[in-house]
Amino acid sequence: MTQILLQQRGMSRRSFLRTTGRGASVAAAGLWLAGCGATGDGAAGEGRVSVKLGWIPNVEYSGIFVGVADGFYAKQGLEVEVVPGGPNSPVTPLVTTNRVNAGIEAIPENVATAVAGGAKLKIVGAGLQKSPECWISLADNPVRTPKDIEGRKLGITLAGKNTALVFMKKNGVDPDKVTLVPIQFDPAPLAAREVDAIWGFASNQPVALGLRGIQTHVMPMADYGFNRMQSVFFVSQATLDDPTARENARKFLAGSRQGWDAALASHQRAAEVTIQKYGKDLGLKLDEQVKTLSAMAPYVSGADAASKGLLWMPDTLIEETIASLGSIGITADRSLFTNELLEG
Repeated sequence: MTQILLQQRGMSRRSFLRTTGRGASVAAAGLWLAGCGATGDGAAGEGRVSVKLGWIPNVEYSGIFVGVADGFYAKQGLEVEVVPGGPNSPVTPLVTTNRVNAGIEAIPENVATAVAGGAKLKIVGAGLQKSPECWISLADNPVRTPKDIEGRKLGITLAGKNTALVFMKKNGVDPDKVTLVPIQFDPAPLAAREVDAIWGFASNQPVALGLRGIQTHVMPMADYGFNRMQSVFFVSQATLDDPTARENARKFLAGSRQGWDAALASHQRAAEVTIQKYGKDLGLKLDEQVKTLSAMAPYVSGADAASKGLLWMPDTLIEETIASLGSIGITADRSLFTNELLEG
């Protein structure tokens, strides 16, 4: 299972390279990314926080970028250092050893697996309240419900196969009535009508196809019993136990909420900040980043956003996450999650 998780993470990153169409630029940026990792002691000084991203700077993290650029962290009395991610740049070890003060992982599996291995970590916020994993079909031949999957050819990555089979079982789909076609994350087989649908992410392949004038239909897995929070914010137990570090982490989440509120209010502005300040040398395209954030936005705000604010993890979401992780072989319980830093 660990190997599957690593493949899922790696493949999603390769899909990002394909979506941007600037693989060479990102590869060249690898040297820069390697030089930006945290190398010193991450023990929090008063008013300073370092956060490690799960991947290279793009609009997936635009709420943080806007938080820095528009002074939301500064108003909290914080100086925030953003540490980019990249190939072979894991997040959980740096947070576990307190070399950085906070981390963002694309999927909660990575934090849960680290905790199962003895790491003392807590998920303290959900960047995505709804999983963007979905079945993507062409608009003129849509897959609208799980039962529509039967009798179809489905393009599936090695990383997504286990998730897809779990989804089918949960929704009463007979896998013997489905033809699984191995593909990469590139949506070309769908565009060429070699398959009827592909497994992917709402903010990725549909955007790439849309930019080519190909309209798609998206069926989120979260709408059919397979949901888990993603883009999770997490810290070490040591941070929660230290008064100064804890207060810094609380302020960091408060500033992140304000940054995300602003990013959602203006996708254009958020994309511009992302490209001009953080992704300047990575070959990111403005129109693509705007569309990616627009596709991602519905997954950021949950039902409790109006009353509790962004990043809040309601009990129902925690239970859904635990259940979904369990269905793919990852053990987690409520002790992995806490809203204490978001409560004020």
